Amino acid sequence: MENFLLGIKALFRIWGDKLFGDQVKQLLEGHIAPAAPPPVEQKPVEPPPAAPAPVKEAPARSEAVTLLTVLQREARFVDFIKEPINDYTDAQIGAAVRSVHKECGAVLDRLFGIETLKTEAEGAKVEVPSGFDPAQIRLTGSIPEHGPFRGTLNHSGWKASRCEIPQWSGLKESALVIAPCEVELK
Repeated sequence: MENFLLGIKALFRIWGDKLFGDQVKQLLEGHIAPAAPPPVEQKPVEPPPAAPAPVKEAPARSEAVTLLTVLQREARFVDFIKEPINDYTDAQIGAAVRSVHKECGAVLDRLFGIETLKTEAEGAKVEVPSGFDPAQIRLTGSIPEHGPFRGTLNHSGWKASRCEIPQWSGLKESALVIAPCEVELK
């Protein structure tokens, strides 16, 4: 469960922090992540262009926060993750997981159209050509110097066929609210 929570935290940070995402990619590929980003080449400063006519600014909100909001509203994801589970039995946790799992899956399918990268069944023998895209295929095990590479498909991978995060139009002060507090009146 601890690794699951860590994975979810890393997922949302990767979406909002390109440098962190690049470091995780290097770590997963077996490289040591850099301690600091490479120095940026300094270019001569040019005068700024003339200011355009004022446009009503759309409220700024991270798409990651919007995704968390949808997962909370439709699947109670944040409630589930933040709930202390030490006092619950495995059966009680399992019953809660079933509902959260189903509803989170429905949200991901609706917003991202999640599909597998490979159509072959896991366990099938596959051939990976030389010059493959490492963002789509990760080789593991004893890797020869040159391809094509032949092996067993251990995981079919995932891809989004679309990205339809809802547009947020709330107040700037509420940009980081995932779920409003609830007050019951009697």
